[in-house]
Amino acid sequence: MNDGHVIDGPDLYKRVAAGDESAFRDLFGIYAPRLLAMATRITGSAAVADDLVQDTFLKIWVARDQLTEVTQPGAWIRKICFFQAVNYVRRQNIHDKVMDTVGQEENYLGEMVAFRQLLDLVNKAVRQLPEKQQQIYRLSREQGLSINEIAEHMGLAISTVKNLLVMALKNIRTSLQKADYLPFLAILIEIFI
Repeated sequence: MNDGHVIDGPDLYKRVAAGDESAFRDLFGIYAPRLLAMATRITGSAAVADDLVQDTFLKIWVARDQLTEVTQPGAWIRKICFFQAVNYVRRQNIHDKVMDTVGQEENYLGEMVAFRQLLDLVNKAVRQLPEKQQQIYRLSREQGLSINEIAEHMGLAISTVKNLLVMALKNIRTSLQKADYLPFLAILIEIFI
């Protein structure tokens, strides 16, 4: 030390390498503020940066015997902290991407479950229709036949097919309303009805 200031020099590194805790505290006093500023810039968080600086000094203490072999100890110390911060950011980015993907998959799975429940309700409602309405609905919505094709296929008048299809759709809507599926009714009308 000189005039109350710690000197960053070979003697300090030798003392730290020898296990001198006082010298290690001095080393911390010299580098911690600079490392904290660097880690904060990289991570964007002072709290994270503080943890990374603590981890950096833990690594230095564990590998202190290497200090005597390092030609530029200051650069070595900064490099340890730099890589700690960069690795943190990389891990955080990976974590965020994974969580986004998981969230999207959970959303997708939730939508699929709701859609399957809706399909089950529609199928149940169709099975409860009178036979002719059920037949016309299936020919129209499941097989994609036009009103004219259905009329020809079933030997019915076009107006009869239209009326029976309208009644079938009304009955299905009523069943869905009773099942409290109103939020999905608009979607259902577009898809099935």
